[in-house]
Amino acid sequence: MADVEAICAGRLPAKAKWVFDHYGLTPPRVKRDVYVRVRHLVDHEVPLIEADAPLVDSLRVLEASGQSSLPVRGRDGLFIGMLSPAKLLNFFLTKGDVTIPTGRAPLHKCTQVLNENDPVHDIRTSAVRNPHNHFPVVDEAGKLLGTVLKSAFAQEPPFRIILVDHNEVDQGIPGVDEVPVVEVVDHHRIAFAATKEPIRYTADVVGSTCTLVARMYRAVGERPTREVAGVLIAGIVSDTLMFQSPTTTDADRSMCSWLEKLSGETAEEIMDGMSAISSPLQSMSAEQALLSDAKVYNESGRKFMLSQIEETNMAFFHQHISDLSDAMDRVIQANALDFMALMVTDPVRGNSELLYRGHESVRRALAYRRGPEGTLQMPGVLSRKKQLLPEILAALG
Repeated sequence: MADVEAICAGRLPAKAKWVFDHYGLTPPRVKRDVYVRVRHLVDHEVPLIEADAPLVDSLRVLEASGQSSLPVRGRDGLFIGMLSPAKLLNFFLTKGDVTIPTGRAPLHKCTQVLNENDPVHDIRTSAVRNPHNHFPVVDEAGKLLGTVLKSAFAQEPPFRIILVDHNEVDQGIPGVDEVPVVEVVDHHRIAFAATKEPIRYTADVVGSTCTLVARMYRAVGERPTREVAGVLIAGIVSDTLMFQSPTTTDADRSMCSWLEKLSGETAEEIMDGMSAISSPLQSMSAEQALLSDAKVYNESGRKFMLSQIEETNMAFFHQHISDLSDAMDRVIQANALDFMALMVTDPVRGNSELLYRGHESVRRALAYRRGPEGTLQMPGVLSRKKQLLPEILAALG
């Protein structure tokens, strides 16, 4: 569909970039938020007045528009004021020349000029209380872009969102709580907020959301392209740790076999390609590595974050424990968390270690043996969703 855009919330992981490059695909556009901004509300039907236009012509445009005033821009594109009959009253009484350029006539200096990048939630209250019915919108350089009508602040956002591979708002991209969600495709626990209207919700107990996407192709009698099939395989083997994770199901294996025939590559070949990409601990700062795959939860009155990194060289992880601990403390403070846990998983040996920061009562309640460097040993644990999260929830009691 031409009016639907796939976006990547935050930084594109190195392994995901390898997959897109491998298949010659353009990665989804990276966005840090989906806040509704002023530029989304601009009414392009409202005309703009050129300062060089004769005043009499501009007044005709104003009358035809049905608006009480219209924004005026100079030859350089900068906003210079609002053309308003009320402001021109004295000009008319003194029999001013209506053939002069509009820019030389008395213009109203608008009390609230909006920047195109202003989040709507920051300026909605002041705009609604403003006596004017619409507001000029400018870019960072002050160039006039258009007008926002006051009525736009009472309308629903001009776009909708589909959540893929998550459904909890706290785990979503900033601003998702302001935008209507119309569909969810996910394989995690359901903790989705109530909606005003029914929505399409696709969920099942599988190891990867990519399995559900592949199933959706088959349900409508479609086949993904060779490239898309390869991307879906990469998602399945990454999520299931090449089918070693306890979250793996027969559906994951079945769909992967079907996709292999379409892509012309095996799951092993794709996994080998991704495995050649260096660990996040080597290619990122400690804080970036922590946030590269992190989920936020609110449970039992506690707000916490669980992060996961794959690392086949645990000695390398141990060398970075101090930096990671300091970064976790910063993340906890910046996000007002009660605690944070980093699960470092070795998919080759099928084990994980847990680095924990925050409330000690939760750490002490976890049924994991403490290692010599303060990490918690997690033999046989590979899944954050199916193995770690239930232990955390049990510790919260």
